[in-house]
Amino acid sequence: MMSATRRKSRKRASAALGPIPQIIARIPHPYPPSGEDLGVLITKELFDIWESILSDSQLHELRSSQPISAPTLERLDALILKQAETMGWRLGLSALVHLRFSGWDFQANGPALFEQYGKALAKSARRMQKLEPPPIDDPDLYRGKQETVLELRLFLRNLRNAFSRKRRQPSSDELIEYFRTTVSADGDAFIHLKTNINSWLQFFRADSISVKLLLHGKRAAPATLFDAWLAWGKGFEPETIRQKISELGRFVRDSHQS
Repeated sequence: MMSATRRKSRKRASAALGPIPQIIARIPHPYPPSGEDLGVLITKELFDIWESILSDSQLHELRSSQPISAPTLERLDALILKQAETMGWRLGLSALVHLRFSGWDFQANGPALFEQYGKALAKSARRMQKLEPPPIDDPDLYRGKQETVLELRLFLRNLRNAFSRKRRQPSSDELIEYFRTTVSADGDAFIHLKTNINSWLQFFRADSISVKLLLHGKRAAPATLFDAWLAWGKGFEPETIRQKISELGRFVRDSHQS
């Protein structure tokens, strides 16, 4: 039977954070070839998210010269465990993660933290191999959808204008090529689409029939197109994606009001 102390340690090691941004979604691909450079990027994002989940008093403590309290470090530990589930082994490239590893060696709940970290890495590997669906709990996804939908609305308008002049239905290949050339052109009109252009192209090529319905259908809706793309990449149904992002939207709005 697990002792009371052991149970308490495990409870502290797995503090719930709620929906938080995912580092893996904030660092653009391709990753820097240098592990050191990638580690710097991860550390920056990890620190920024850590600051965002602290109370005002904890934030003041972190930014002052006073020692960092155990509750403030526990928030970082919980964040590391959470991010390891999606970032995987790459999270260990961060100097801030190494710093906490050195602390875990001497903490009473250190063994439990390392055990949970290992389980988080295993979860990440399963997700990488598509043996387990990824989480849809990143608040940034709500804003990302809103901004991408605006880009898709502009793209669909341009596409319809371009092919209406030709007075014929474009083929799937023509639609995909038009997407590629339009989105990859110079300028910042399609920042989000350009960032994920390879994923979008793979999505379109995976089902050429759906492409024509989604891109050139009379009722093609940007939000529906976004949900279909993300569902394809995450392994969910489009309606599930729509509902989960809607829930994240409520979380974001409530957070701003509190």
